[in-house]
This record gives sequence, C-alpha cells and structure tokens, in this order.
Amino acid sequence: MIRRLSFLFATTLMLSAFSLSIKADAVSVISSNFNGTSIAGGSTIWFSSHMKVDGLGAKPVTLSITQSVITFTSGGQVFNLTTPNATVTFDPNATSSVTSFNALTNTWVTTIPSSQAGADPFMTGLAFAVPGGGLPGGINPVSWSASFSSSDPTISGSWQWGAAVYTTFSTDYNALGVLASDGGGQSGTPTSFEQFVTGGARGGGGSNFTGSNSATGSFKPGGAPVPEPSTMILFGSGLLGAAGAIRRRIKARN
Repeated sequence: MIRRLSFLFATTLMLSAFSLSIKADAVSVISSNFNGTSIAGGSTIWFSSHMKVDGLGAKPVTLSITQSVITFTSGGQVFNLTTPNATVTFDPNATSSVTSFNALTNTWVTTIPSSQAGADPFMTGLAFAVPGGGLPGGINPVSWSASFSSSDPTISGSWQWGAAVYTTFSTDYNALGVLASDGGGQSGTPTSFEQFVTGGARGGGGSNFTGSNSATGSFKPGGAPVPEPSTMILFGSGLLGAAGAIRRRIKARN
C-alpha cells in the first residue's frame, strides 16, 4: 500500500510538472510563399522575423523564442531550417534598441525600450546558403513555426517574417549590423550588406532589405520557457527518489 501511494505521489507530481510545462509556451505558425524570381546558387536568403507585444507593465519582461523552424519543399527536397533561439527583453529603463548574437548559445539577444514594443522589434534571423543548383521562384508554401514563452504570462503579441536574397553575405551574424527595431529602416535589416541585396524569395531588391512581410501570426506565451526533455527526466528521477525515501522512512517507523 505504501509503495503504491509513493508511486502515485511521484507520478502525479511528474505529470503536473509536465502539464505545466506544456502550457508554458505557445506555438505559432505562419505560411507564406516566395515570389516568382528564381534564386541563384551560391547566394544567401536572409530570413528575419519581427513582433509587436501588448500588455507590458512597469517591469522588464523577457520573451523567449525557441523551436523556430522554416520549412519548404523544392525539387522534391524538403528543407527544414532551424533558426537560432532568441531572447527579447523589453526594458522600461532602456534608452535604445540593440541586438547581438551569442554564438556559444546560438541565440539572438535583443533589448528594446518598452515604449518601442510596437516598433516591430527584431525576433530572430537565419542566413541560408542557397545550394549550387539554385532555387526556382514561386515556392509555396514556405512555413515558419516558433514557440513563445515569457517571464510575464499576461502579455500577448503578433509577429511576421520576411526573406530577402543577397549575392554576398556573412556567416558572422554580429557583422551584419542588424537593426533591432524600426527606425532608419525595417527591423531585421542587415545594414552592413544592403548593397548586395537582389530580387528573390520575398524581396524585389532595391531598398527591400528584408523582403515583403508575411501574413500575421499571434501568440500568447503564458509562462516561463519549457524545460528541456533531459531536465524533465532529471526532475522526474528526483521525484521518484524522494518518493522512495519517504516510503523507506515510513517502513522504518513501522
């Protein structure tokens, strides 16, 4: 009987923790398409995304973007492009918008004054090297999915993405000069490489440095980031160990 109660206790706690973690993020998917311009092999597609956030208060709020994947099919080949994670902190005390890339954690790190939450703050971006054979125009659909979590469960927001083609680009994201928010250009613009933009993906070249915006997706993050599976396993193991210790103590008393 004691063993059964201990097992039920540990199982209940594990399921409760897992359930709370599942509710902690919100997944949003936006499907769009590329324009009719073919994309030459050896060029780079710069995928970038931006957001608007509502419900911010007087305290800093950090929004995390994880499990972000771009998917499309061309010539029978399925492309699943995992984009870097991102953290966007809305800080009422910040005086300017800045973004940088942490190569060690593969994460875009952005700070935005809370007053600019509606100025299309940059989320995350990915430079995709186009295969040697190139890509045809008109690829449809091109889908981008992302998981959102927040330090403040009451906020909500919307997001969009774009894609532009560059004949020359850099694999060093910190060398791109990415705009963190609108102002002097569209957020996500790689200012250091503007001269190399050309037509294709969702852009027409010229001054269209991020490509046309996709449809709008919405998100309601609702809580802290979801623990990694390994963390959940360790947590569950700890609960089972605790339950076993309780059972042994009760047995010893009896």
